[in-house]
Amino acid sequence: MSSKHLPRPSFAPRNWGGWISVGFLWLLARLPGKAALLLVAPLAPLAYHFAGRRRKIAERNIERCFPEWSEEQQQKLVRESFTSISRMIAEIAWCWSWPEKRFNKISQVQGIQHIREAQARGKGVLMVTGHFTCLEMGARIIGQCLDDAGGVYRPLDSPPMEWYQMRARRSYTHFMVSKRDARQAVRALKKGSVLWYAPDQDFGPEQSIFAPFFGIQTASLLATHRLSKLTGCPVVPMIPSYDKITGIYTVELLPALENFPGDDPVADLARINSIFEAQVRKKPEQYWWIHRRFKTRPEGEAPFYD
Repeated sequence: MSSKHLPRPSFAPRNWGGWISVGFLWLLARLPGKAALLLVAPLAPLAYHFAGRRRKIAERNIERCFPEWSEEQQQKLVRESFTSISRMIAEIAWCWSWPEKRFNKISQVQGIQHIREAQARGKGVLMVTGHFTCLEMGARIIGQCLDDAGGVYRPLDSPPMEWYQMRARRSYTHFMVSKRDARQAVRALKKGSVLWYAPDQDFGPEQSIFAPFFGIQTASLLATHRLSKLTGCPVVPMIPSYDKITGIYTVELLPALENFPGDDPVADLARINSIFEAQVRKKPEQYWWIHRRFKTRPEGEAPFYD
């Protein structure tokens, strides 16, 4: 899609921070891949030491999700998660700037037939995934494989970064849906599009019900159940991951969920959570542990975070 209709933000002082970020991503994308990774690598220990609040959130999440691990193992995972987050900066730069030929050298997709089979039902397809650190890589890999795919996203607060993000994503997605616009999501699915959605965030009790995730009652967004219920669309899990040995990013598409949605939304969301949990356990360092995933608690339960 063309970016010519996207107005470029001004260079007013209030936007300078955003433009510096845009410039840094632009620079990263023009370096050799290994050089870009070397440049962002020091950000991991810096963030670990200076982003105290986020580190404590990650520590608490990991402590509760892996209670069988030793304190040393848990701390190792916290540090590794910050390494994945720093690498994510380079990944975003690559997604937003690399030409397709260069990008395809480090990416692959498995199970694309599951999307084709779901589309053959004559409905749109809801493709669900979790907040893995290589999520943007997954979005681009999928966007290049499908003719009518879009994603649900959160608009950024920085006008220059929002402009740069949308300008780039329009090159490998056919549309983007703000998380605030549920009607547009329904329209896209009813039209027969593939809609990419990452529902594993805590937006409070108004939009969620509790379902288990790592054995913890977790506020889980009802949108996954409702969108499928309203439109009749099949739900296909999408798992992006990074292989440290080969340097390849893979999107694995699983078969569409059978008998979904059912009559019990708690059971439906527990199924979704279990799929995410299984992948997190395979490569736990690639999950977004710095998010307050468990901040909403059942009535009467003590706060999860201090």
